[in-house]
Amino acid sequence: MKKEIKDVFDVRSSEEDIRIQEITEKWFIKDPALMMGLLSHQLKTNDRVKNFRCGQGVIEYNPQHAKLLTKQQLEERLKTEVIRILLRHPYRSYHDKGNAYRASNITLNENYAFKELMFKADDFWEEPAYKNQNFEFYYRELNKLESSKTLEPGQDAKQESKRKPEQESEQKSGQGSKQETGQNSGESSGTISEPKEAAELWQEDFFMDEKIKKIIEWAHANMQWGTMPGNLIQMLMASLRPEIDYRKILSAFRATVLSSDKMLTRFKPSRRYGFMYMGKKNEFTTNILIAVDVSGSISDEDVRIFYSVINRFFKYGIKSINVLQFDTDVKEPLLTMQKAKKLIKVHGRGGTDFQPVINYFEKSKKKYDGLIFFTDGYASVPRMSQRSIRKTLWICNDKKNYQAHQEWMQKYGRSCWIEED
Repeated sequence: MKKEIKDVFDVRSSEEDIRIQEITEKWFIKDPALMMGLLSHQLKTNDRVKNFRCGQGVIEYNPQHAKLLTKQQLEERLKTEVIRILLRHPYRSYHDKGNAYRASNITLNENYAFKELMFKADDFWEEPAYKNQNFEFYYRELNKLESSKTLEPGQDAKQESKRKPEQESEQKSGQGSKQETGQNSGESSGTISEPKEAAELWQEDFFMDEKIKKIIEWAHANMQWGTMPGNLIQMLMASLRPEIDYRKILSAFRATVLSSDKMLTRFKPSRRYGFMYMGKKNEFTTNILIAVDVSGSISDEDVRIFYSVINRFFKYGIKSINVLQFDTDVKEPLLTMQKAKKLIKVHGRGGTDFQPVINYFEKSKKKYDGLIFFTDGYASVPRMSQRSIRKTLWICNDKKNYQAHQEWMQKYGRSCWIEED
């Protein structure tokens, strides 16, 4: 095992390599899951990075920065990257890597209480609802904040007031000030990585993703979590459960409700008379009714997301979609969409009742092949025929509401939630 630990390092026979090896040998006894996470990557020195970062099968660190850290600080920095790896944050695809890194740090701080890791939930939100959430939640919420430009220190008065004391202490430590223990804190304005730089190596990698999943499964099967707190273990185990991709659900749902119209064509011979007469071909179509919840519990942002998902239906080859809005009743007029629309007028904003939509679907003169609800799920369970149940898909506005209503929704059709990019 010592040979395996040594092989992890890009060895320069430096003092930092020796200190890190001592830390990881301690993990071998007390924190086997962290040890296996470290062994899944190669540790390399890189003078171009400011402190630590990970991705693409490596953990990189700046040796000059490492010299300024106490052994406890060095262990925390290393543990930060290993836990980030176990949560598989560096091996997904992101539209904004900067926000992904911030969301990763917030998630780590909320579930492990690191002492010196930048970016906490309190830096961005005061509401208690933003505490102890998962990575996907924080990434989505940070993307919403992006337009107001409150993500960087100095751009928002609230964040500036919170971070300024930290930055001042970091600058002092960078000038050689000592802590009470007589050790350098090792943190200065010159050693704080920009989020996009820290996540520069992050990219989707299915091989590494599966490799790390195996480590988590091994730790769970052998109860080798070591000193990891229970909430972090739960998060690691939850990450093994496959997320529902609503795009795949939509595509599969569309395939199950396809109907066909027979059309004459000269490119296909008649089965009886050959090319003397026109043959017939099946033109596959889909008549889908989409019901958008516009009750008071649905935010304007939710409605915007609902319609952005509806616009994607045209990518699946659907030529026309009927869309209605509802709260306690079906709102007029019924909208027929034949192409993506940017502006939609919203009616309603009352309570919520699914039954009027079900009645409309079942009694409509136009025979629909499928029914899709976009909703938060908060209403009485409707009465539905078995035929309607087979043709219904429920799409919740977020994972939390999906989990709250999943049990009854699965009895009344298929269900998923929207995980917005």
